[in-house]
Amino acid sequence: MTTAAPARRRRWPVPPSLLVGLAPLVVFAAISAWRSRPSDDYPTLGQTVESVVRSLVVPEGIAAVALCLVVTGLGWWRIATVDPTRTGLRWTMTAPLLILVVCVVRLPLVDWSALPVRYFLLLTVGVLFVGVFEELLTRGVLLVGLRRRLPEFGVWLASCLLFGLLHLLNALAGASLGATLVQVVFAASFGSTLYVARRLTGNLLLPVLLHAFWDFGSIALSATTDVRDPSKLALVGLVGLFSFGVLALGVVAGGVIAWRDDRPRRLRRRWRTVPPMAALAVQGDEPRLQAVTW
Repeated sequence: MTTAAPARRRRWPVPPSLLVGLAPLVVFAAISAWRSRPSDDYPTLGQTVESVVRSLVVPEGIAAVALCLVVTGLGWWRIATVDPTRTGLRWTMTAPLLILVVCVVRLPLVDWSALPVRYFLLLTVGVLFVGVFEELLTRGVLLVGLRRRLPEFGVWLASCLLFGLLHLLNALAGASLGATLVQVVFAASFGSTLYVARRLTGNLLLPVLLHAFWDFGSIALSATTDVRDPSKLALVGLVGLFSFGVLALGVVAGGVIAWRDDRPRRLRRRWRTVPPMAALAVQGDEPRLQAVTW
């Protein structure tokens, strides 16, 4: 009679750690800074078919594939894309739903006849690559690393701030400093809404799609908006103001979700275990008071 060998417990090839979680972001930032030139015309990004291919489809596709290979090598696919628990705060769903509303409302403002059909098809592919890469990078691998060292509120805050600061690289690619700083604040707030989407659904799919949908509308609108039409510019401005209000709601929702998750941890720190009475008993070799006999 032969006995079956004991089953091996599956382990991640690389244990989750803060340094490993930060490494892809640092490498991406270094490569982007090296490739950027102050002479680059950032405002024209995605305005033509050639620009979409050169600035979105090719580089973002390469980055997405490279990051997927890294995640595969780390063995982090499940922990980077799936949350073990979903948040029970259903009212926070308002933030990603309103972002979806903004994305849909912007579609009629796009002049679909201004550019060929292949432009919009290539733009769809490009923003999907952007969504996959940036979400897997910041709401995936980075979250895994941050959760090894920080409470969830710190994870939420750090991931949003790093996502926003990542857009400082646009200043090296020809964007004005003022516009870049606005984009940093905007991206950090948008990152909070995407964090909420991940915590609500328990996976990374909805953040990827929301990110791609948002970028599609932003780029297509800027590429086809007629600046000589004041009525259209007014509508675009109103949608933009509403978007900032929605993003503020996303910041509140993300902070509340993370703070609520940390409640058991705060309670453990507040109500520490009281040592048993035996630990306070007098040791046998210490002096004792003599018993009084009557």
